[in-house]
Amino acid sequence: MDNINIGKDRLRLTRRELLIALGMGAASVAVAACGGGGAPAAAPTQAPAASGQQTSGQQPAAAPTSAPAVLKGTSLAFLGGTYFVPDAQKLFVSQIQQWGKENGVTVSADFLNWPDLQAKIAASIQAGAGGDMFHLWPGWASLYADNMLDVTDIADAIDKKEGGYYEWVTKGIKVNGRYLSLPTGTTNAAINYRISYLKQAGAEKFPDTWEELFTVGKKLKAMGKPIGQSLGHSTGDPVGFVYPYMWSYGAMEVAEDGKTVKFNTPEFVDAMKRFIQAWKDCYDETGLQWDDSSNNRAFLSDQISITYNGSSIYEAAKKDAPKIAEDMDHADQPRGPYGRFYQLGGHSFGILKNSKNASAAKEFLKWWSDPARFDEWIHIQGVYQLPPTKRWEKDPMWTKDPKLAAFGRESQYGRNIGYAGDLNQKAALAQSKYIIVDVFAKAVTSGDAAGAIKWGEEQLKQIYSV
Repeated sequence: MDNINIGKDRLRLTRRELLIALGMGAASVAVAACGGGGAPAAAPTQAPAASGQQTSGQQPAAAPTSAPAVLKGTSLAFLGGTYFVPDAQKLFVSQIQQWGKENGVTVSADFLNWPDLQAKIAASIQAGAGGDMFHLWPGWASLYADNMLDVTDIADAIDKKEGGYYEWVTKGIKVNGRYLSLPTGTTNAAINYRISYLKQAGAEKFPDTWEELFTVGKKLKAMGKPIGQSLGHSTGDPVGFVYPYMWSYGAMEVAEDGKTVKFNTPEFVDAMKRFIQAWKDCYDETGLQWDDSSNNRAFLSDQISITYNGSSIYEAAKKDAPKIAEDMDHADQPRGPYGRFYQLGGHSFGILKNSKNASAAKEFLKWWSDPARFDEWIHIQGVYQLPPTKRWEKDPMWTKDPKLAAFGRESQYGRNIGYAGDLNQKAALAQSKYIIVDVFAKAVTSGDAAGAIKWGEEQLKQIYSV
């Protein structure tokens, strides 16, 4: 998933500050690891003091809605990650500025490199300053449950009006039956691949199983066009790959009881042995040092033939590398003996409960989540942002380009981190520490599948036994 470089300054916290902010050791993972280093963080983005001009692709703004007069003269600071679809970021900035102008609220939107975001949010929570409203990745609402404002009233109203939230939304965002952040959907993901290279390797269609993929992948690497996959400390692609592979071979962090770790299974050890061999035979082995933008660059520069990613590669190719776009298609994640899966934890916007501007933030979310604003924000991203409610299932965006059809199938295979248990603070902590990702990285580095999985089991037991 591509990072968009829109600034030069990169926020950094010391290890001590990180540990204080996140606690229990979770913070150390917020810094990009393995030398991956994503795009520099964006400088604070102040929306233009505006004026009636529309961002490219926008529809006419909806009529102003009234908010409490007491908001006049207050402020609202949003903190999120740099968008992978730049026009959507521009649109969001214009929307928050429009709301601020209509209600006399001074607003700002600050966008950081994704690996830096969690550390900054944690530091803001610890200090009680530095932001009022945050973009939360899957599990973060649970991780920061004590600090987030209850927005159940807004979320429940949307749930009732729009055909219901998907299960991966409710299980991924609700905390003890409450919405402590407002669901916004999640970024899409599927297998991006080059049609011609697979045909050269003898595959007329994309392989359906992992075993079939590894067979074709060996031929692709021999052709000089390996599979590309990050196993570094990035929030998107590594997590989205390792969890589905684990689930498809019957392993999971914890059983449905939320206590019994079911990670170290004979089936998963055997599957990891096959992956170790496949890493050598099929994959670009520099993926250990990749971040969420590395595979985009490798695919668009014709270095790799297959990668797990959102549709951002395709959209970029249509603009900058049309020959690659013409030769691209998308496929479902391969399946294993236990099924086919996607890791689809819901993204959300959360409000700092103790912020002096919490009321302004909640009023903004009520306004922004209305279809007059939210639909435009979804549509400008193509199918890159999967909507959180079922009313979108027949939207024309899923069928207007056949190459995007795979993204419309994701929701039926979606699971949250922590499955078969709940996406709670323990699951969020395990993901924040990149335990599952590191198991894969340790396995391919050492060649010891059983040892890497045993290490992961011990780490998970430390978390789930508390």
